[in-house]
Amino acid sequence: MIKKKFRVLKRFYQISSSLSKLGFYNTYEYFKILFGLEVDETVKPKKIRETLERLGPSFIKLGQVLSTRPDIVPQPIIQELIKLQDRASKIEFPVIRKILEENYGDSLNEIFAYIDPEPIASASIAQVHIGYLQTGEKVAIKIKRPDIEKQIELDVEVLEWIVSVLERHFSIVKEFNLRGFIYEFKHTTLMEANFEIEANNIQIFRENFKDSEIFYVPKCFEDITNRDILVTEFLKGWKITDVEKIKELGFDLKKVVENLTDSYFKMVFIDGVFHADPHPGNLFFLPDGKIGCVDFGMVGRVSKDLKKLLYEHIIAVTSLDINLAMRFYENLGMITPKTDIEEFLRDIEVFLEKYHNKSLEKINMKEMVLDLLEIIKEHKLKLPTQLAYLGKTAINLEGVVREIYPEFNPTERLKNFIKTSTLDYIKEKSYEIREMGNIMYDSIFRVEKLYRMLIRERLTLRILFKDMEEIFVFQRKLMYRLIAVILFSSLIISSALFYIAGMERTGDTFFIIAVVWGTYSMIKIIFFRKSVS
Repeated sequence: MIKKKFRVLKRFYQISSSLSKLGFYNTYEYFKILFGLEVDETVKPKKIRETLERLGPSFIKLGQVLSTRPDIVPQPIIQELIKLQDRASKIEFPVIRKILEENYGDSLNEIFAYIDPEPIASASIAQVHIGYLQTGEKVAIKIKRPDIEKQIELDVEVLEWIVSVLERHFSIVKEFNLRGFIYEFKHTTLMEANFEIEANNIQIFRENFKDSEIFYVPKCFEDITNRDILVTEFLKGWKITDVEKIKELGFDLKKVVENLTDSYFKMVFIDGVFHADPHPGNLFFLPDGKIGCVDFGMVGRVSKDLKKLLYEHIIAVTSLDINLAMRFYENLGMITPKTDIEEFLRDIEVFLEKYHNKSLEKINMKEMVLDLLEIIKEHKLKLPTQLAYLGKTAINLEGVVREIYPEFNPTERLKNFIKTSTLDYIKEKSYEIREMGNIMYDSIFRVEKLYRMLIRERLTLRILFKDMEEIFVFQRKLMYRLIAVILFSSLIISSALFYIAGMERTGDTFFIIAVVWGTYSMIKIIFFRKSVS
């Protein structure tokens, strides 16, 4: 326990020293600006981002996760954090070699013919080297940084300590639920550090794009991949933003961004699983004109229900249907006790009016997403993780597309996938109507079957609610007495009618029966009253 506290104090001192060199002489002051607890006009969002990059791998990941949380971080800082890319100090090759030997043992030289000592990328969680298998295939070898999980655990301890201090001085911090956010950050980052999960993600995307002529996912060598090392096919190509090279190869830039946008819309609206980190370091233009994608550690998922709600929100924008828009926020559980519903409704109405008269080609996707994020923060809504990932991905994608072809608007391509979503939506609604019809149709037969059981088998239904039993007995006896009175009246009336018709004998008979029945009924009624009292 003492050793653990010492490690936390030591790490806190390291962070404080790094911040002081960057002009932040109080660790808490930096985090107050990051979380929007205080505003310092002299501190630009760019400096906040650069500081996270210099604080090390855990804090780079922290910034990336914070970029999906407009309910915690001010929007100007979010737009800067979105630019965060995995860049970290190089790990020397002897350390990399040792990790490889620990994982493969004597089989290392039987698997790899050559591994380039110079890395092609050094990121927050792993470093990537080019290698050649004994079969001659060129591969990318992703090696996890040594003790990265311990580093993440330690930095999380420091962050929890900082948050506890902020909570003591700022009551609003508890409303942010920063402890919950830190737990989510830890969980997400540790999952990214498990390359077996990433290997599984790669297989999913390869299956989804196996017939694609525009998007390519590299093969993963699962038999030599484990938690610490990921081996994939090496993609020979150029950064997706290398505009001059793409033009030199004779490809149309507009077609390239259309293909990129279509691939991502397919992931979201058709596949339901998307690559959540589309920055230029992860996207490549391949010699055959396809777009290659790497790094499947950060992946988002869109459930069937979320897809339906997203589609309904698009309908709400185009039809100015505020009730349909509200279903989106209600069904996702975004509205909290702190949300002022009337003010929220007014802002949603303004949002719908702003976009509903515009065609898809004229809607700026980044602007629309940022408007929604501002509404979410303003009205203290709870932002689901997958929706946050989706928003971050949309902004990142829009940034990449504009860098390649500034005149292109990604929402131009949305209509191609809205058609598919419309058919899916109609099918879904048709299915729901059919199910309701089946239930109603089935209910008719169930009622008839119950009726037949009651008639044929003389099934008695007993209500076993003890407190209600006396009421039911009372009502039953009352009903019998009412029937007796009606029958007595009918007999008297019948007797009179027979007399009028000249049938005295029959009239006398009915009169006698009426008297006997009336006397019997009176006795029963008197007895009934006594029993009730």
